[in-house]
Amino acid sequence: MKKLILALLIFLVSISSIKAEDPLVADPIINHLRLAMEDDKELEYSLKRCAGLFLASGTALHKLVEENHPDAQQFVDLGEELMEYLAKYQIIVIDSSELTQEAFNKTYRKNIEEVQRMNRSYYARMSDNFSTSGTIIENDVPLGDDVFTCIGFHEQIFGDQ
Repeated sequence: MKKLILALLIFLVSISSIKAEDPLVADPIINHLRLAMEDDKELEYSLKRCAGLFLASGTALHKLVEENHPDAQQFVDLGEELMEYLAKYQIIVIDSSELTQEAFNKTYRKNIEEVQRMNRSYYARMSDNFSTSGTIIENDVPLGDDVFTCIGFHEQIFGDQ
């Protein structure tokens, strides 16, 4: 019985340390947004990360909370808007090129892999949260902070839509 309890304690400690070592939690998005006004790479990273977070939020609301959740599509739309803004910014500002449909499509596709990686990471965290607490962000302060920060970031770019 003591061995079982000890094994359970080790398992619980290892799970909690994995969650604490989540790179997205250890590195809040606000740290990158503070640098984004002066550093294009930080802006690109922030746009990709917030897009991934919004896409994961929409998926989590739909798959975990409630099929056809009323806010799910809204979060997906926020993520797609940031991805579109990122592609246009990269073409016009960083590359100093003309914005054509071909350039937009190529640049947009180039960003998908990294956004999907962040999306998967955020979704996994939300899924873990939902399985343990029945909520996707309410009991996860770092994740809630990232959502709040990314919503503010989106509003700064697009205004209050």
